[in-house]
Amino acid sequence: MEFLKDIALPQSAEHIQLLHYMLILILFLFIPFVGAIFGGTVLSVFYKKKEKIDLEENCRTFSRDIIEIVTVNKSVGFILGLVPLITAIIIFSQLFQSSENSNLVYLGISFILFVIAFNFVYDYRNSFRYIDGVDLSSGKIAIVFLFFALWFFSAGISVAVFNDHWQPDGVISSLFSSIVIIRFLFLIVTAIAITGGAVLFGIFYSNDGKRNSGEDYAGFVRKKVVKITFIFTAILPLLFFANLIIIPGSSLSGAVFAYIIIGLFLLFLAYHFLYVILVRFSSKFTALLFFSLLFMVLTVIISDQLVISNSTKVSSAILAVQYDKILADLKGEGGPVEVNGEEIYEIRCASCHKFDVKLVGPPHNEVVPKYFGNEKELIAFIKNPTKIDPNYPPMPNPGLKPNEVKAVADYVLSRVQENMKK
Repeated sequence: MEFLKDIALPQSAEHIQLLHYMLILILFLFIPFVGAIFGGTVLSVFYKKKEKIDLEENCRTFSRDIIEIVTVNKSVGFILGLVPLITAIIIFSQLFQSSENSNLVYLGISFILFVIAFNFVYDYRNSFRYIDGVDLSSGKIAIVFLFFALWFFSAGISVAVFNDHWQPDGVISSLFSSIVIIRFLFLIVTAIAITGGAVLFGIFYSNDGKRNSGEDYAGFVRKKVVKITFIFTAILPLLFFANLIIIPGSSLSGAVFAYIIIGLFLLFLAYHFLYVILVRFSSKFTALLFFSLLFMVLTVIISDQLVISNSTKVSSAILAVQYDKILADLKGEGGPVEVNGEEIYEIRCASCHKFDVKLVGPPHNEVVPKYFGNEKELIAFIKNPTKIDPNYPPMPNPGLKPNEVKAVADYVLSRVQENMKK
């Protein structure tokens, strides 16, 4: 999948922002669906095996209903399961084309595993129609492939979220890193919770109770699904917190915290709806439960996109510079744009640097004085940055022209000298 970065074109700042919005929509379609596919297949296979042991008809009916609800049909599986993922891969290739850190290998492997898994999932679903019995082996194989597909997907998203803050040591070792494990557990637990909401919604609300074959079956479903959903939603706050503490401080913002708080509030509402469903059942609360869990997932996706945007400001600025140059060449305006050092700094550098505050990079007032009287060394560093302080991520090449580098160096030196006199 790395070849996609080679054929990707630089994007303007506006296009890059649009790509982030598209990713939010695409992942909102993809993550709840594949999560429900995984959770639904696990529960369906579990209750089908339980039916063989306990010889309980409710288990067989429940097993069939679960897999039919979460899979919908093969066309929907293709539209919501595979198309969004390949689209996300293309978007990531655009966003990270100037970055050495890439998540395309992980996402490419994940895509292949999902293709294989979906074939086994729908074979398992269709086997409920067979007279000679259900093909449990297809369901078990599907679970294995879905498990690893979600694992590699978690690794791919982790690389994107922690870009410039985490350098994977290799595909295999990265899968066992604490970052990927925490986010993978978050995805698995969310998948089971979403599955519970989807099953309650599908059985009691979306089909107007047509799947309900009697009070005995309805009581069986409510008891089992509410218990499963509550257990897994109860674990989610801990994983919310674990996910938050591994995010680098320079990538956090007020908006990230705001969406995390909204997600926890929606989770609290889900607890309330689960309690009401169990104590005094009403089908409308199954819909409220399902959508509160869905929108909780949306808040996580948005907060992830905000973190990605915060951690890729430099590479996005480089892409914008390259885009402006290509556009100027196409228009026959290849000459340098006459702007002063301060203007260039505010456009290309200020998103990651400040003079008196630590941002992505260290405060200029602390590190620039060593370049007093040695402007050429500062110019050389800006032209070709190298990692100096292990406490900060390496600075990508800003892609400035020689006269722009000189102007920025002059501005930074003069500004720091003024600050030192105060």
